[in-house]
Amino acid sequence: MPTFQRGHTTIAYTDTGAPAGREDAPVVLFAHGLLFSGWMFQHQIAALRERFRCVTIDFRGQGESPRALGGYDMDTLTVDVAELLRHLQIPVVNYVGLSMGGFVGMRLAARNPESVHTLALLDTAATAEEPANRSKYKTLAKVYRVAGIKPLRSRVAPIMLAQRNLEAPWVDEWMTMLERTDRAGLVKAIESVADRDPCEVEAGRIIAPTLVMVGAEDAATPPEKARRIIDLIPSARLHEIPGAGHSATMEAPEEVNALLLPFLEEHNT
Repeated sequence: MPTFQRGHTTIAYTDTGAPAGREDAPVVLFAHGLLFSGWMFQHQIAALRERFRCVTIDFRGQGESPRALGGYDMDTLTVDVAELLRHLQIPVVNYVGLSMGGFVGMRLAARNPESVHTLALLDTAATAEEPANRSKYKTLAKVYRVAGIKPLRSRVAPIMLAQRNLEAPWVDEWMTMLERTDRAGLVKAIESVADRDPCEVEAGRIIAPTLVMVGAEDAATPPEKARRIIDLIPSARLHEIPGAGHSATMEAPEEVNALLLPFLEEHNT
């Protein structure tokens, strides 16, 4: 997996490259949610790569990106994404962010509007984390650091998935990936999400056409959080995805693709 350096920080990414015969194809940048990696967009990339250049980033301490010495806060991750685009010499992207990726995407679109052509937000929020959730996530992070993910599966999975998807075949693969992840780095990522600042004011400055999707059974950022985004971003439109929780790209890939592909084609003709 390719990487680039931002100071002392190594950040992993994937890049399908432009489709054959379409060197000027639009770029879609995928930014994952907490506890995942670019892997969670495999179904979207499969559906899009013949028409779009697809890039993913693994945030610090997650996926193939090792633990970083510096910060994990959303502002730092926003700069990481901007630096990846500079590294790849990509001036503008269609940004797709889920959960933590959405926290970053809203900041990027507000601060660098020239870089974000369209914005797709899944299972995310513009608000700070609820105090009760903040405490719960930090407690789970402490247990994870000592014991790993296996003893926490029954507590973590219902936060991330709808009830019907708790035993989906891909969940074991996801858990195996988490078991291999550097625990200290992932704990820092969890804490950064729990302690994140709200970005409601910045969201109100977003000018990119925006698609908001949320799993109807999302326990981590429920649909009312998505409706708040709709109130903040003038161009945004909202779709709830039945049967999905907080990881819609894996739980309901066909439904996500049926919304995402027409949105991207509408704005990239």
